Amino acid sequence: MAIPSKITGGGNTSVAQKVIRVTFSEATSDRPKLEAWDDYAFAATTHEIFTGTAGNSNQPMLCAVGTTDAAPTSDWAISTPVGGGATINLLKGSTDYVFLSAASIPATTPGTDDYVTFNVNWEIPSDASIPSDLAAVLVIRFSYGGSAPILTWDFNDSSEGGTEGTPYWTTITPGIAGHKIKPADVGSTPSTVVLHRPVSGTQDAGEIWVVV
Repeated sequence: MAIPSKITGGGNTSVAQKVIRVTFSEATSDRPKLEAWDDYAFAATTHEIFTGTAGNSNQPMLCAVGTTDAAPTSDWAISTPVGGGATINLLKGSTDYVFLSAASIPATTPGTDDYVTFNVNWEIPSDASIPSDLAAVLVIRFSYGGSAPILTWDFNDSSEGGTEGTPYWTTITPGIAGHKIKPADVGSTPSTVVLHRPVSGTQDAGEIWVVV
């Protein structure tokens, strides 16, 4: 395992399905929802990543797509949120979120030791703050009727040779002291995971990394 590492297939130009995977140790009683919040209180969405800027029409900068059922088309990210849940959506608390689907049976709830997969993209406007307030906490919200599921987060690890056809799953340690998923410029390295804002317009992150 080598973290920092680039996520294979991460970002808006990718048609990959095997990007980020979350496995449930027990069955859920509803379809999980992928949400994003300011912090671990899961109570506010005031950071610039959610409020946006004039340059992106004041829309959230973080978009996600559920990939378990099917591969997305290239350039899958949207610029206007779908109120509530959708397979592709900008992320903003419980206002805009993404429905995730079980691997065992498409568009259903995960069973025991079942998993969901998704991809993420950051769209950065030219008038974003420096440093931009891109901090957000990803959370998967679900209900259950029996034992509480334990969730294991993994990513397809480029540094270990992971590909869409033969993924190499490396575990992401969640929590405040855990790993972070970050947008980065194309050509970033483990020692220089950087992201520059565009000179004009908006620009998708060229790569997605997992860092300490």
